[in-house]
Amino acid sequence: MRHIVVAAIGAVGMIASSGCNRKAPEQHATQVQVPESDYQVRLLDMPEGGRNAVLHRALQDAGRDCQNVDSSAFKGMMKGSPTWLAHCHDGSDWVIIIGSSGIAEVASRQEALQAGMLAGK
Repeated sequence: MRHIVVAAIGAVGMIASSGCNRKAPEQHATQVQVPESDYQVRLLDMPEGGRNAVLHRALQDAGRDCQNVDSSAFKGMMKGSPTWLAHCHDGSDWVIIIGSSGIAEVASRQEALQAGMLAGK
């Protein structure tokens, strides 16, 4: 099973001019508290089209082969996190568990069955 980060994190950089003796302006950072489960709640609240796009990105980031997620379904909680079954255009199915920090665990349906993560065939 592969782990990937679903959330993109932006960074702000400062470019200093070379050869100038000017003092760089002070940068003040504001710390923002984001609830750990925010990623989970946002995914649960998304319409299916948006959720399919997020799950497709998780599959791409995990290096899994899926050209397009055609549908997705909530499969309940696993390891205390929401679990989704993503169905790709090529017929493959993927189990994606979204952790509270935005980390996704991705497994093929077959891998999930072998690991006892899903019941049935």
